[in-house]
Amino acid sequence: MKKVILSFGTFLAMMAMTGCDSNSRGLDYRVTCTLDNGISHDSATLLVLEEEYGRLRVCGSQRSSDGTFSFTGQTDHPKAALIRWDNDSTQQPFYFVLEPGHTSITIRPGAWDITGSPQNSAYLHYINLRNGIMDARIATWQEYLNMSADSSLKRDDEVRMVRQDSLLSDSLQRLTVDHINRNDAVGRIIRERYGHQLDQEHKRLLK
Repeated sequence: MKKVILSFGTFLAMMAMTGCDSNSRGLDYRVTCTLDNGISHDSATLLVLEEEYGRLRVCGSQRSSDGTFSFTGQTDHPKAALIRWDNDSTQQPFYFVLEPGHTSITIRPGAWDITGSPQNSAYLHYINLRNGIMDARIATWQEYLNMSADSSLKRDDEVRMVRQDSLLSDSLQRLTVDHINRNDAVGRIIRERYGHQLDQEHKRLLK
């Protein structure tokens, strides 16, 4: 039998190659996006924000007839990403955090779920808190309109509701500032989507 003798340098090179393959697998991502309850799109494009260049990079496009889209690739760290529908930049894209592992997204009218992604869990938590505050503000405005319509609105009621709306608005802005100041992919998405809604007082709190 012929013996194969490896030099120490060759052995180290082979070990290094094996290590790269192992690390590479740890960077793999798979994003599965499912549209539900009447939402219909024929194609989807995955883009990520490359911060060092300040631009969006296309990671893949797909057509689908059943409302399910799947993207695979590699990323070395969590990044702000978006899915653009039907190659139409005028439609509201879907934002999420692209990170290694399998991320499953289900989109329904007015609601969506993301599983399998730690930073997306933090992003979804922000969205739920934000929606709760917005619901409370809408309820306050509706109460004001109802009392105005039936002439039951008193000065004390008006002062109470204006103050309540102001407190809710401040809570929402502080919530947004706190999450932007995380300085991670979650913060970058929130800055992109909601940063323009901050007033000057709260913009000064950004790091």
